Amino acid sequence: MLFLNPWLLAGLGAVAVPIIIHLVRRQAAKPIEWGAMRFLFDTVAMRRRKMEWEDLLLMAARCLLLGLVALAIARPFVPPDSSVPWLFVLPAALVGIALLGGSFVLGGKAKWILRLSSAVLLLAAVGLILLERTLNLKRFEASGRRDVALVIDASSSMELSMDGKTVFTRAVEEAKQLVKEAPRGTAFLVVLGGPAPEAKTAAPLTHRADVLGVLDSLRPIGGTFRAHEALGVATLGLAEGTNASKEIVVFTDAQRTGWRFDNPNAWDGLGEAWKAMPSKPKLLLRDFGVSSSLRNVSIAGVETSRSIVGTDREVTLRVTVENTGTEAVTPGPVSLEIGGAKVGEKPVGLLVAGQKETVEFRHKFSQPGPQAVAARLDARDDLSADDKAERVIHVRGNLPVLLVDGNPAGSFFERAAGYSAFALAPSSNLRRGRTAGEGYLMDPEVVPAPELKEEDLEDRAVIVLADVPRLPERLASKIAAKIADGTGLLVIAGPRVEAAFYNQWTGGDGPLLPMPLGEIAVDAEGVSPSPATFLHEAVALFKDEKNSDLATAKVKQWHKTGEPTGGVQAAAFANGDPFLAAKNYGNGRTLLATCAFDARSGNLPALRGFVPLLHELVAWTAGRGAELNVDAAWSPSVALHGSSGGLTASYWPNREWKGKPKFVRTDPSIDFRWGDGKPDQRLPGDRFSIEWRGQLVAPATGEYELSAEVDDVLQLRLGDSQAFETGWGRKDLGKVMLEKGKPVPVQAKYYEEGGDAYVRLYWTPPGGSRQVIPAHAFRPEKPREAGEPMRVLDPTGLPRQAVLRPARVGRELAIDGAAVPGIYQLTPDEELQALLSLPAKATLPVAVLRDPGESHFEPRTPDDLALVRKHADLLQPASVGDMIGVLQGKGFGREIWKLLAVAGFILFLLESVLARWVSRNRRTAEDVRVDFGGDAVWGGRR
Repeated sequence: MLFLNPWLLAGLGAVAVPIIIHLVRRQAAKPIEWGAMRFLFDTVAMRRRKMEWEDLLLMAARCLLLGLVALAIARPFVPPDSSVPWLFVLPAALVGIALLGGSFVLGGKAKWILRLSSAVLLLAAVGLILLERTLNLKRFEASGRRDVALVIDASSSMELSMDGKTVFTRAVEEAKQLVKEAPRGTAFLVVLGGPAPEAKTAAPLTHRADVLGVLDSLRPIGGTFRAHEALGVATLGLAEGTNASKEIVVFTDAQRTGWRFDNPNAWDGLGEAWKAMPSKPKLLLRDFGVSSSLRNVSIAGVETSRSIVGTDREVTLRVTVENTGTEAVTPGPVSLEIGGAKVGEKPVGLLVAGQKETVEFRHKFSQPGPQAVAARLDARDDLSADDKAERVIHVRGNLPVLLVDGNPAGSFFERAAGYSAFALAPSSNLRRGRTAGEGYLMDPEVVPAPELKEEDLEDRAVIVLADVPRLPERLASKIAAKIADGTGLLVIAGPRVEAAFYNQWTGGDGPLLPMPLGEIAVDAEGVSPSPATFLHEAVALFKDEKNSDLATAKVKQWHKTGEPTGGVQAAAFANGDPFLAAKNYGNGRTLLATCAFDARSGNLPALRGFVPLLHELVAWTAGRGAELNVDAAWSPSVALHGSSGGLTASYWPNREWKGKPKFVRTDPSIDFRWGDGKPDQRLPGDRFSIEWRGQLVAPATGEYELSAEVDDVLQLRLGDSQAFETGWGRKDLGKVMLEKGKPVPVQAKYYEEGGDAYVRLYWTPPGGSRQVIPAHAFRPEKPREAGEPMRVLDPTGLPRQAVLRPARVGRELAIDGAAVPGIYQLTPDEELQALLSLPAKATLPVAVLRDPGESHFEPRTPDDLALVRKHADLLQPASVGDMIGVLQGKGFGREIWKLLAVAGFILFLLESVLARWVSRNRRTAEDVRVDFGGDAVWGGRR
């Protein structure tokens, strides 16, 4: 317990007033000798003890009353994290005061016992108060000049309306008041918190007008308040300040989301950063809380019924509406917009607290390409920021599928890929060896396995190996690289496949199959797939037996499998053997079916569920392409499926590698033949140069033989010492020793003087044949330069820039600045158009998603705050006045003067009643019977 007005404790001297009056009155009473008084001594002695107790109670009550008044005027308060219980200090002080006053009424030993007890209690109370001051109030001591970081939560939940103002508005207003009333010499740093916290001032500013101007310009960002990251930004900014004392003030609501309380290690790192500062900063958490009565209905998300959406049929769009408040609400209708145009509207019924409702819309997209979809809700609630959800759906015009037929003899439906091709696109053209034609999302092409060429693999979304026994090493390596780059692979393991080949088939991301193939099992009666095991997303649609007849299939021969090699079982037969297995491989996906999809293995192709099953398998294997829906972060980035490996390539329009590169990208390998052409429209046909940088990772330990084909000059350096250079023609460069999995820095420089232009870099692995060094053997270096910026409009309509740059895996499209949830409209350059197959002059929408957790208002717990206190001196001021008190070196806490005032008023009433009762008992007219040994005398009359 401490005091806001400690000097007013001098008022406790008023306790001496009733004591002095008592002493003066007692000394004023003069003894008068009167013979008749000896007859009254016996009666007075009988009442003396009672009178002393009455005087004791009156004196204690009067001293205690004055003590309560003095303490209340001094404004006692209980500071945060008080280590001394005020319920002990305050009673000890008051009882000590009461005993001290009462000791002047009693006599003899009792007087000294009361005084000793009073001294012990008063000294204990004073000692505890001084201890509290030492342990706690020093946290508020003024230390002259200081740097203060103002962290303003700008998340979606801060737009909640309370008492006619949003929480964000109140936070800014209090921050401005704090700046205005802070002591001289205080410098302020402003950090706007959100999904990507941003320092609005590079360093703490002492000019208050500048700080107030920054605060006036702040606007809510939306998304989640990444508090831990915001504190990190504030710490870095405070380190730029010149003052030794540091403090961080966080203006936020009660949201737990975004604080990373589930990751204590992250707080350990922040705590170490605070310890390294000249003085460990105090953390003031100004929590505005949440109203106990909350009306809020939010849109939790928008999902599609299929992973691959095409223009060939309708798709179901599911909008989830949730009541995250405390009251039942009947919101208005949900509307669906596609490309900014409203396409539908549906009502939502009454939603009680915690209830979810799914509204479905069916829509057929007419144009391929990325489409911006937005769901809006007329909620009429306290928080409007979550009444909208947006996402981008990549609509496919067609999905090119290559089916490699491992049993091409016989009629169309006797072949290994016949039923699968017809299931994907039931067109008679397929039976004539042609493509299916327009109107089909799935665009299959069947190629007999013996006729497969490298050119057939280009521009395929999915490659299906239907009972293919084995592949040439060159094609197997090419397919592995393409799968790692984002192409899908579906292996249908019929009776002709050679398990040894598939089990040894590896690429840059390890074995391609999710599970190794074993021996063939045969059952004349056949086994059936078990829908209860269809837990993988590729087949989850068929888990309910009402949706398909797959449970009635009879498969008479299938492959046993071994332990998974990085994959998972997607479905099983009724006997427990795997039916399907899946695996993510680099940027792509692989899927294994352990039986053939033709009549040789059973009746599976004859079932009604076979067609949708094959569509779902191919759709999952194809993946979603570039994910244009990203989480909110600083510089939101879209990962592009270019190459899972490769080298960072810089291109110059001169032959000397001089100046700034014209552009930078990731090339999967050094394998180019431009002829008389040029690598890019931005380069000349002659006199250009290229530099490739990155790392070379060997798949096996041993001696590798390097060679090259080049026109005009190639310079190659491996590690720090091995350098090679070759000119026109095919040349052997030499041999190098490489260790499996150990990265070796690689740098290759090429220039073209004129005429024909080509460059290819080969290696011959130990025990292998000569081949172009594949993409999965390279790792690009961190880019030094990005490409030319592209124009972007963010959800608020403000212009930004985006660049296409190399990443650790492939390339990425990075948008500068902090992420504001919503749709970003980007104007792509030619390279991005080619990567995503965008039509000319089309804009690319990118959606930054809002975190649905912002609508649930999960509060912080005492355990959460205890984690923060382990690393920081945490204070929780309840008002801007408390914060100003901290900056001025004063304490703050829960004041208890009202409690003392009420106690004093009650004691005043009790003292009045007690005094009146004592007065009546001692009135001078009281009759006393005295026995003089003869006739009785009453009141002096016979």
